[in-house]
Amino acid sequence: MKKVVYRGIRDVSVADAPEANPGRGEVKIKIKYCGICGSDLHEYLHGPFPKSPFGHEACGEIVTLGEGVKDFAVSERVCSVVPGSFAEFISCPVERVLKIPADMDWKRAAVIEPLSGAAYALERAQIKGDETVLIAGCGTVGLMILLGLKAMGVKNIYMSDLLAYRREKAMGLGATQTWNPREIKTSAKIKELTNGRGADIAIEAVGIEATLKDCLSSVKFGGKVIVQGIFTERALVHMLGFVTRETTMIGTNSINPQLALSWIKKGDIRPESVVTKIIPLGKIKEDGFEILAGKSTEDIKILIAP
Repeated sequence: MKKVVYRGIRDVSVADAPEANPGRGEVKIKIKYCGICGSDLHEYLHGPFPKSPFGHEACGEIVTLGEGVKDFAVSERVCSVVPGSFAEFISCPVERVLKIPADMDWKRAAVIEPLSGAAYALERAQIKGDETVLIAGCGTVGLMILLGLKAMGVKNIYMSDLLAYRREKAMGLGATQTWNPREIKTSAKIKELTNGRGADIAIEAVGIEATLKDCLSSVKFGGKVIVQGIFTERALVHMLGFVTRETTMIGTNSINPQLALSWIKKGDIRPESVVTKIIPLGKIKEDGFEILAGKSTEDIKILIAP
């Protein structure tokens, strides 16, 4: 079978690999799509994480059951969360497999994992629905957070991003207002919009020092900052404001698929709308990673179709 092999920074290629045969408690999945995650791009540009998640946002059909598997069936549609899914097939432990409705659009299935990350982050934030929320970043992470907030009935959602096309996408998906943080000081804007009070919750969805600082300086006294962006560089943060405003900062790095699916079943959101391109496995380097690394002016979420 064909599989993407990661060899180092900016060094990936498609190669022949042994067929993925499921072991006990595993299923073999024929991959329909696998999304390029922000963590994948970070690994491509900066090197692997200690526990590399490279290629994990997959969906497809079960083609073989491993020994002892009873709760799944051949031909069932599923999402899987296991590294190595930039491939034609993958063997996956059943605890990392999620059944999806037989009539679910494949593009929608492909973004359940990032939506699940938003679900987990908002669960940690203990969103009630009447908060004012700032999201720093209008990429996939920020947009999934936006969709989750909309599904939860949050009305006041402000977002910042340097790129105009991402801000336009955010507005199209229901953001209350967006701006370029290089042109408008985020903390001052938030205070203007909240009569000097500040946001109840700020969510860092980029993974850089500047957006973290914007979040910390924009929340109210006793507010929360949720950090979901992936940081590859150290962030130098002055802690005086953090202490004096008694801010709570929470890092999030897991998923809640059931909550994400409940949002989808309500029918109020279309997470697949963040998908901007689908490319073949053989083009993953030049039309996938290099496009995203080059600060594309039109792409947000790219799916790989093995």
